[in-house]
Amino acid sequence: MEMEQKHTCASICDQLPTLSSNHPWLVDHNLEEDDNRDHIVYTMRDPPTQRRCRIPSPLGRRIRGCFYGWVILSNHPHNDMWSLWNPETSKIICLPRLITEYAVLCSDTYGVFASGTIQQCCLSSPPDDPGSIFMVTAAEYTLFFCRLDCKRKRLKWVEMSYAQQMRSIAGCDSILYCLTCCNGNVYALNNVPGNRVVIHLDIVVKDKGIVISLLPCLKLPAFYEYRYMYDCPNSVVFLKGCCTELFCIKLGLNKRGHVEKQSFGGVCVFKLDMTNKRWEQVEDLNDATFFLDLAHDCSAFYSPTIASELGGYVHFLDKSAKVTYSFDFKNKTIALSSMPSLVLPTKLFGCRQQGEPGEIKSQQENEVVVRDDEVDSNNMSLATREENIGSRLLNIPLDVLKTIMGFCVGIEYLNFRATCKLCHLAAPMIRWSKGGRLQNYSLASPWLMMLDKDRGVISFTDPKFGDKYFIKTPQELIGNVQIHCSMGGWLLIRRHDGPLMFFNPFTSDTRELPFAPYFDTYCFSAPPTASDCMVVGFTTRTEWHVYVHFVARELSWRRFHLKYCCDSHTLHFATRYGKNLYALYNNGGVGFIDTGNLVYTGVRGLTIAGNLDYVWREGPRSSCVSPKQSFLTKCDQQLLLVIVGEFGECVEVFKLNDSTKWEKTESLGRHAIYICGKACLCVEAKMPEMANKIYFPRIHSENRKIVFYSLTTRRYHTFNGQDIEESFGDFMGTKHYIDPHVWIEPSWS
Repeated sequence: MEMEQKHTCASICDQLPTLSSNHPWLVDHNLEEDDNRDHIVYTMRDPPTQRRCRIPSPLGRRIRGCFYGWVILSNHPHNDMWSLWNPETSKIICLPRLITEYAVLCSDTYGVFASGTIQQCCLSSPPDDPGSIFMVTAAEYTLFFCRLDCKRKRLKWVEMSYAQQMRSIAGCDSILYCLTCCNGNVYALNNVPGNRVVIHLDIVVKDKGIVISLLPCLKLPAFYEYRYMYDCPNSVVFLKGCCTELFCIKLGLNKRGHVEKQSFGGVCVFKLDMTNKRWEQVEDLNDATFFLDLAHDCSAFYSPTIASELGGYVHFLDKSAKVTYSFDFKNKTIALSSMPSLVLPTKLFGCRQQGEPGEIKSQQENEVVVRDDEVDSNNMSLATREENIGSRLLNIPLDVLKTIMGFCVGIEYLNFRATCKLCHLAAPMIRWSKGGRLQNYSLASPWLMMLDKDRGVISFTDPKFGDKYFIKTPQELIGNVQIHCSMGGWLLIRRHDGPLMFFNPFTSDTRELPFAPYFDTYCFSAPPTASDCMVVGFTTRTEWHVYVHFVARELSWRRFHLKYCCDSHTLHFATRYGKNLYALYNNGGVGFIDTGNLVYTGVRGLTIAGNLDYVWREGPRSSCVSPKQSFLTKCDQQLLLVIVGEFGECVEVFKLNDSTKWEKTESLGRHAIYICGKACLCVEAKMPEMANKIYFPRIHSENRKIVFYSLTTRRYHTFNGQDIEESFGDFMGTKHYIDPHVWIEPSWS
């Protein structure tokens, strides 16, 4: 069969002359619609842009990849008819039919997601190259390839088994995945746990045939050393080449006990130094962007240079093909956006979402620093505000202005200080540890604390005004730090392979605890300065145990065996309430222990103190149909359970009556709840407008304000000073931090 080249009616450039090449795009390929409809080209700009065009793909064709500007199409789900289409020149190359007899290979946890016999595909070089090879991987360790030589009278598929070659490399049977091309070569990965290597597919084109040899190239980089990856056991690795660069991307996925599905944990990117054959960690993507497709075949795409305002992101389409996650590589935030119904299912060619600017203006140890661009609620620049009000302030003598500033504390002090240069001179920088007036200031609410490990600072965001303050991270906390829970201005944290400790970020005070194993969930009953502070941890990996430590009374932990526990569940959000210790099951149930008999014994060393009866009760019936998260907290004289849908589409609050029955509540009264993955705080609101709301560790993508849910309106909003603005129904259009973050109540003791 001769290689068939056709010209379509018009190229994408002709149909969409206004579509900039600097903005990568997505295109739909709905397999169920008729072939005469227009396709949708969609760019992830802000706001999203849609264009209509006609793509020459017969009914049922699916986009499988893009190499050297050529789009790969196959008929789904049979994958026996393949073609290559160039959207700029409108050429299309049809390949002969590919018939296979292998069984379907199921997906595994190492990134091989297949639909049908054919796994993945790759184009070794542009089709006009005499040595260009198009190849696809199949089940049973088989590779099919076709030489795209336009001078050849007949094209044919050649079948090749690579099982024996792979055994010599990996020591066992292994499949190829993540095929990619770089610098004229084709590379892939094997899927052997603990022994995954980059494999070079050495292609030698001869007159009488083609010889493909599998050669081990190098091992993958040590992802476990990266600050996100040690806590992401169920991650996906991508290999992507572009021109002379070869990248290895790891998408971190973790499955928490309180989340009924895998959640995003982080992204790390490495680039191969071709000269030294060594992986180098990529610290800044600059104007480049990656986009990963989990919905179809785990393919990866890379654009080295796009519009500068859109650079520096890693986007990925989730398995449902309904939600796109956009990871800001610089600011370490993850944003959600829903795919328009007109473009489902889709294949990612590229996407971009505008990032937020933000540089730390200055960093001094234990000093409060305010970002000028976030103080003014009307988003005025410092120069604009000086022009508007500076003339009046300059008429006030400096000594008088200093006296006025002496009556300002907290947020007012920092806002006034950032107003103009004169106020900046009249209000010196104040150390938190010597804060004076700041310590006596009655702050309105808990703040969202974020530990920025790249820049070595701790930031605090006011949920009402949106002001952000920075302090320098203490030296002993620099590195991989996990935040486990928060209470009374203190955090329970652990450095990777380090001790469990208390940390007060407002005073930089740290207090190490005796050695303890890693727990599934943590809680403490009071700040470590209190005489009755009790720290509790659960382990459920083999047998179920609860560890108890009285901070002020004992020098060790006591371990109790929990009876009547089901090994199929894990625990999270341990909460001390009254004389009982409560914890959530991952299936929504609640268990509790009577801790009234846990008294000081004066023992030293780890003591096995017998058995404890653990009572389990079913959780409330929730109307949420999607995967959900559950949060447990105590509020005044009640125990509350908050249930939140996967994307925030459902929020419910239940209270426990008489320790036996859950009752749905529609109001928190004067209280407000602050929830995140590590803490759930319920406090009395200091301002009436902050009451009866649930605050999330999420930021609105446009106004960069903290997002909250109102139990009165049953909608999400943000604050604009004293006013409430924005009204939306879920988490789409919001972002949250990947760095360790938690809600914390300010405390200087």
